[in-house]
Amino acid sequence: MSKRVVVLGGGVAGLAAGYYLSRAGYGVTIVEKAPGVGGLCASFESHGFTLDHGPHKLYSVVPGVLDEIRSILGDDLIEHQKKQRVRLLGKYLNYPLSLGNLLPLLGPWRAGKLGLDYALAMAGGIVNGKEPSSYEDYFLRRFGRGVYELVFEPLAWKVWGDPKLLAAELARARVPSGGATELILRLLKLKENSENVDAPFFYYPKGGFGTWPETLAREIRHKGGRVITSATPLGLVRQGGRVSAVEIEHAGSTRQLPCEILVSSVPIPVLAELLLPGDREVEEETRALRFRNLCLVYLVWTHDRLLDDHWIFFPERRYPFNRLFEQKAMSADLGPPEKTVICCDLTCDEDDDVWRATDEALVARCRDSLVELGLSTPDRLETGFVRRVRGFYPVYSIDYRERLNRLYERLQVAENLIPTGRLGMFNYNNSDHCLDMGRFISVELGAGRKPKDVWTALEARVRTYRIVD
Repeated sequence: MSKRVVVLGGGVAGLAAGYYLSRAGYGVTIVEKAPGVGGLCASFESHGFTLDHGPHKLYSVVPGVLDEIRSILGDDLIEHQKKQRVRLLGKYLNYPLSLGNLLPLLGPWRAGKLGLDYALAMAGGIVNGKEPSSYEDYFLRRFGRGVYELVFEPLAWKVWGDPKLLAAELARARVPSGGATELILRLLKLKENSENVDAPFFYYPKGGFGTWPETLAREIRHKGGRVITSATPLGLVRQGGRVSAVEIEHAGSTRQLPCEILVSSVPIPVLAELLLPGDREVEEETRALRFRNLCLVYLVWTHDRLLDDHWIFFPERRYPFNRLFEQKAMSADLGPPEKTVICCDLTCDEDDDVWRATDEALVARCRDSLVELGLSTPDRLETGFVRRVRGFYPVYSIDYRERLNRLYERLQVAENLIPTGRLGMFNYNNSDHCLDMGRFISVELGAGRKPKDVWTALEARVRTYRIVD
């Protein structure tokens, strides 16, 4: 009889683990609380469109992952030559940046000031010699105050919060450039952008990004696994140092799912409550781990298209959104002709003005910004709506690593437990990384390694991931 594996969470991370484990002969059961699989990688239908939860792409520099994606989805993939821009100082700049479009924007005075700031930052870094302690410190040392205040500081405030309180590890993961020297070489075209810095192309599923998790779920079922949706985990049954079963509520009844290995992709505070309910030390550590919320504002316009880009970044604070994304940029077949949907991505905290605002107010703010940008006129907006998601972005506070390590140590009371995914490991990563995590778990278990040792090795692996735009 094959080993029974229960996977908590039916997002891409949980499905990826289930996909590889079922392919390796394990008896897999996926438990998903929502009515469908995919989480924020799912698609949904609204106003005649197939819509995604913001911009998603399929691309990877992790060896073998892109080949695996192509193998799984095959002819369902559309290949795009990526086009993205950033708006700075009232102008749109193509990304990656070039000296030709940057210098006219900056002008000689500002360009000279940025160069002086960089020289001072380099001199200070040589004298100081210490590792940067925060996100702010990291960018000030590598780029100088001018570039930091122009791009990196406002972007941090929008997405994660106060950059003085963020760990330098976030900066290393999010911005792969080696510093201002490397950036300048790229601007002058003396050094080419590599695929580790900028993805020249990406893939997108024809039927919407939700095709990706749905295909993984279908493959799990094809291999004899189960995918149970609308199922709420109630608790974990422990025998000695192991989880022997998962108690769930499904279809109006309560039952237990026996397991020999438990893989969890649910948010780590949820897992902690299931495994160690009432443990005050664990509760304190999970409360200290910060997540930011997400508001997605969808605007339906009476235009066939509005943007030439796949997405545009808006680091400047005058605009409420971090970026704009047009669904039809991925596939014209995902909506009716003469109409289009722009998705505005806003990151926020539970108690801030964005989260507390009404849907009508958020729609009005985003509409007014698009009108100010000259993209349309108010009379062409047909309707708008908002989707809100709690706890989507892990926040790397300066002390988060120490707290996370202490929480990991407590959770390892269950020796057959392996966490995975962005929320399950409190790690800032993309869906390609989730696929790699699932593959790694399956390979390591297949090699006879104990789940606890697989967890430790996986933790080291995810620290090497870098976000490639």
